[in-house]
Amino acid sequence: MDSFFLYLISINVIAFLAFALDFLLCARWPALEDSAANSLVMDLFPIAGGAPGMLLALFVLTGTGRGHRMNKDNIAWWFLAIVCFIAWGLVVATRLGFVALDVTADGLFSGWHIERLKVLGIYLAAINIITFVVFAWDKHVAASGNDLRRRSPEARLLGFSLVGGSIGGMLAMRLVRHKTKKWYFVWGLPVFFALNVAMILFAHSAGLI
Repeated sequence: MDSFFLYLISINVIAFLAFALDFLLCARWPALEDSAANSLVMDLFPIAGGAPGMLLALFVLTGTGRGHRMNKDNIAWWFLAIVCFIAWGLVVATRLGFVALDVTADGLFSGWHIERLKVLGIYLAAINIITFVVFAWDKHVAASGNDLRRRSPEARLLGFSLVGGSIGGMLAMRLVRHKTKKWYFVWGLPVFFALNVAMILFAHSAGLI
């Protein structure tokens, strides 16, 4: 087996076991869950390629004893794993030869399919407007009594930002001052934007747009 894929299998098995162990340790010693050192160590696994193992662990383990698998305590880990999963997916697709990347200026900026680019532009405009409105509405609700039944879950805000609405989200954060104290929004949305740009360039290199 190719050493690259052997590495990915190994790191994902290790990531799953590490998160399972961390879950048990945090259940025994709750203070460990708030430890910056613990979070930093666990963050290394998806960055190193173990995002599928981390996502599997989160799905299996966080569903026990909680109302929702994705909540304020673990949402940053969920989205870190999703971002790393997408990024490593692009790496694997390139490794398997599904796309030949041309990172030259000519390869990146020429040969675009104009009609498909227009459709993408319409989608991005729409999703960014929607994301801005959702952020602004959530801020309005929070400032008008904070009725939790009307609030938008953080997963929804991050989800809209991840699927192309990062600019709308960042504009809303600046203009209506919403989620500006949550580090995973402050740092996450620029990362989502960079990932979206990378995915567009990747799709262009694959001849899709």
